[in-house]
Amino acid sequence: MTRRRITLQNQSSANISFAELSSVAQALQIQVDRDFGPAWGVQAQIVALQQGEPTPSKVWPIKIVDKPVGGLGIHLDKSHKPYAQVKATSDWSVTASHELLEMLADPYGHRFTSSPDIDPDSDGHLVQYLVEVGDPCEVFQYNIGNSAVSDFVLPDYYNANASNGTEVDFLGQLSGPLDVPDGCYISWIDTQDNRWHQKQPDGAFVRARSKASNNPKMSPRDERDAAFGDDEERERHNLSAIRGAHRPSLAELPGRGKERFAVAASM
Repeated sequence: MTRRRITLQNQSSANISFAELSSVAQALQIQVDRDFGPAWGVQAQIVALQQGEPTPSKVWPIKIVDKPVGGLGIHLDKSHKPYAQVKATSDWSVTASHELLEMLADPYGHRFTSSPDIDPDSDGHLVQYLVEVGDPCEVFQYNIGNSAVSDFVLPDYYNANASNGTEVDFLGQLSGPLDVPDGCYISWIDTQDNRWHQKQPDGAFVRARSKASNNPKMSPRDERDAAFGDDEERERHNLSAIRGAHRPSLAELPGRGKERFAVAASM
């Protein structure tokens, strides 16, 4: 199994000490090794870089920035190497976790899985969901040490035939496969109309105006963003604002979520 090399670096004007950056990198390492990697079959080494330190070759950088170039989230550089940009907010570690896990699960943004259409106006035929492990549960988080990290879906999230009681996200917050609570979203291509569809953070179901281009030079993830006119200023990419508006308190979590939260936070 390939062990990816990931760097975490502050390129913003925010006062993020190297000690804090290193602490978050250590929490992310624990999350990958203990929680995420065994579920999704990935390995990674996460290393913090000093501000201004050059990024080594053959690593995938996560950059904390004031204003992104080309949009927040995960993109591919000119060499087709993944990188992620995270906005320098007070809860940047949760966003960094979200992007890290999505980068590891689908670095090039072209991993799809087939499952029934969740649009209530659909007949439930099979569509192709873009696998994004953080988006369907992005309002939930937990602590590793003093660092907050993101919840993530498990592989059975996309299995519409999963038996009752099967956990579909790490914290156990989702009710079942393809559940998308307020503040979260999911994207798919319907091969019947060859268009991108999405359930958005406000609960609305939308369809792209134009057909998917299937451009081999563009990652499907970027094509999806272009189809919906997304950029870093739009709500869907502003993860900190979404969490602030929709994040439940621990007291509101279901019993299973409380138990999983307590176990994860204490390890």
